[in-house]
Amino acid sequence: MVADLCGISPHHGIEPMVIAYDPAAQGRQIALPGIAQHHIDRRSKNFSADLSKLLSDEKVDVLHAQGHIAGALAAHAMKEVPSIVTLHIALGQGWRWLPSIVRGLRRAQSVTAVSDDLARRFRPWSNKPIMVVPPGIDLRQYRPPGSRNLCQPITLGIAARLHPVKRHRDVFEALRLLQDRGVPCRLLVAGQGPEEVSLRSAAKGLNVEFSGDVSDIATWLKRLDAFVLPSDHEGTPLALIEALATGLPCIATDVGGVRNLLGDAGVLIARRNPAAIASAVEQLINQPGLRLQLRNAALARAEHFSLAQRALPLLGLYHRLGAPSEARTGVNGG
Repeated sequence: MVADLCGISPHHGIEPMVIAYDPAAQGRQIALPGIAQHHIDRRSKNFSADLSKLLSDEKVDVLHAQGHIAGALAAHAMKEVPSIVTLHIALGQGWRWLPSIVRGLRRAQSVTAVSDDLARRFRPWSNKPIMVVPPGIDLRQYRPPGSRNLCQPITLGIAARLHPVKRHRDVFEALRLLQDRGVPCRLLVAGQGPEEVSLRSAAKGLNVEFSGDVSDIATWLKRLDAFVLPSDHEGTPLALIEALATGLPCIATDVGGVRNLLGDAGVLIARRNPAAIASAVEQLINQPGLRLQLRNAALARAEHFSLAQRALPLLGLYHRLGAPSEARTGVNGG
């Protein structure tokens, strides 16, 4: 999302800059030639002062904090710079952060959320309305490959950080169920995260390929026959929008904003239910008509998530909040 916003902002008179709060991210910078990127260690006792100084030195007009934790960390700087906080995920286990999160939400001039579900969850902690702005993508990058017959084994894919909330193990268990029924499946896993070692161990004996960080997700998606999103919670997941734009049949848990995003373009299942995942995969294998129906519905659904349209509310906020000038600076932090 940050990369796409940075890519489109200059066309709207906004000069973007990226601030990452984790020095470990320096080796994984967003590939955006010509756009400044800075790194500040959020664990440093000088973090707040360092952030305020950077914003002042760079003459930043608007700070856009991506996520409730990013907003909490930036709360001190919000005294000096007009700010937006965008909510991407539910609070989860982070209740110790709640006082700081509330401070960030209330100091921000504007709060947005990627789904109605998240806006509802966070509304009691905000002293202002929360604007729902679902993410968008550059649809041109995700043109689907030509239709093809389903090969064996069917290739499934997950693109998500390797974190317990994403429930990768549910898909592993579904693969074992299918394996016991004589249904061959391959799973490609894109992403990195704290669960990588244990997930690699859990996947032993299965046809699972860990792809790591994928810089060209559009090409990676074209290797798949179907996309799976087994998460415990989601806002409006960008990975699912990308899969829809590639024309992939999607199997996803009915959580957060997924139902509103997916509509009739995929198979909704209950969370934490490997058997339901296995049954949905068998449906796709045995019903070519269903695969074609979902492909067409996915492509039609994706048209509602064009970056050019979905970014407009945020670009409008940048201009309204920024100090008057011909070229305003918008910063994405997180």
